[in-house]
Amino acid sequence: MMETRVYSEIGFGNDTFLSTEIEKGKTEIRKKGFILPKMIREFYLRIWINYTVLIISTRDGLKLKKKDKIRYKLIFGIGGSGLK
Repeated sequence: MMETRVYSEIGFGNDTFLSTEIEKGKTEIRKKGFILPKMIREFYLRIWINYTVLIISTRDGLKLKKKDKIRYKLIFGIGGSGLK
């Protein structure tokens, strides 16, 4: 059975200030509102300026990624699995 991954986010840059991204396999859905995952696995801060994304995570530490589009985001998130 495929695991449902849940990313609950608060911040500026997404379509709404509170949003939840739900991933199951290759399907990704973004919903308005803040839905906590059943099992919390990480807390993260994502700062996206132009093509560069800085991610500070309790699970993966510090990461720097390059993207192919320009965005400006400041997001605090909670990642995990399963829906409550």
